Amino acid sequence: MRPLDGLRLGAKALRERRTRAALTILSVAIGVASIIALVSQTAGIGASIVGSLQSLGPTSIFIIGQSSPLTPADVAQLSSLPYVENVIPVVSGRALLSLGGQQVQVNIIGVDSQGLLQLLGQVNMVQGTVYGSEDVPLAVVGYDLSFPLSEGGRQAIYVGQPLLLYQPTPMGLRTASVSVIGLLAKYSASPFIPVDSSIFVPLKAGLRLLNRQSYTYLLVRVSDISHLEQVRQQLVALYGDTAQVLTVQQVAQTASAILAQLSILLGSVAGISLSVAGLGIMNIMLVSVYERTREIGILKAIGFKDGDILLLFLSEAAVIAVLGGLLGMAAGIGGSYLLPLAFSSIRAASPSGRGFQLPSYEPVISPEILLISFAVALAVGLLGALYPALRASRIEPVKALRYE
Repeated sequence: MRPLDGLRLGAKALRERRTRAALTILSVAIGVASIIALVSQTAGIGASIVGSLQSLGPTSIFIIGQSSPLTPADVAQLSSLPYVENVIPVVSGRALLSLGGQQVQVNIIGVDSQGLLQLLGQVNMVQGTVYGSEDVPLAVVGYDLSFPLSEGGRQAIYVGQPLLLYQPTPMGLRTASVSVIGLLAKYSASPFIPVDSSIFVPLKAGLRLLNRQSYTYLLVRVSDISHLEQVRQQLVALYGDTAQVLTVQQVAQTASAILAQLSILLGSVAGISLSVAGLGIMNIMLVSVYERTREIGILKAIGFKDGDILLLFLSEAAVIAVLGGLLGMAAGIGGSYLLPLAFSSIRAASPSGRGFQLPSYEPVISPEILLISFAVALAVGLLGALYPALRASRIEPVKALRYE
């Protein structure tokens, strides 16, 4: 029997058992869709984080204060080192923002106007402008605060509007006011700069608002990438264990490695559903063998060989796997783009409007993951049907014809 004839007969047998076949195809599709949707999310988040880090430039080094404070003296000292082009001090902290009758937790980031440009790579505004060098409490507000999902994306903050900020202290709530001068466009998040959920203010104003005397971290820009490692080693020797020294490349590599492992884990978890689908295929094929025992005897009586019977049942499984794989690919692609919207809805439904934070990202669906998912579905289907097909091919014709 030719393989094409086996596929035709397999498809015909499945049409005769439509409900059972449809449910099995659906189980395969769910497994394939789960793999594609979950892996594409981690790939999209990784691309977003790495892209936002790379916008800082490959010659950037972060110095994060730990056991000793970072002060203007550190900025002056680092600025005098060879091959250091610029040192940007940043202070950051959390505060509560009174917005629309609710208190929303926000990030306050104090950085001067030139430093803001270095942090963001490019300042994209929806409205207004960036504050200048003056030491006044002017604020540039992130997109998710200006257009909160909890309000359906409608504008909630306007240029010129005063904002009240509250900081819990042992003595009670500290209150401060800033005036909005600009609204940022939508950015992706990074481990260091949650742009969309932040309020940016001048450096000195940020120190006063957060009641700080030292900086949270310093961004060191090296003049040339060829001197990056030399400068990093100098900084490590200078600070030792009192501060953490990280290049943008190190952070990007670490984030990529973690997300790659997470992608494998999620793909493996989703693959379990494909294993269950394989067991389902084995189950229905075994039932089919028992139901069609007499038919198998007739086929052998008219000249079908053991290999033909084996091919017939494997063809049925192949049709199930192919249809389930194609349906799962379509559902996985659609689900990949729906999941970020679901995450946004969860975040919008949280009491503060900020309870579920993920970077803004687009899922990354590679041809490789589509092909791998489809191949795994096909392999699972054929392996699941192998035992029932072998059992069917070894049935003796005489016993099969007598089977009731």
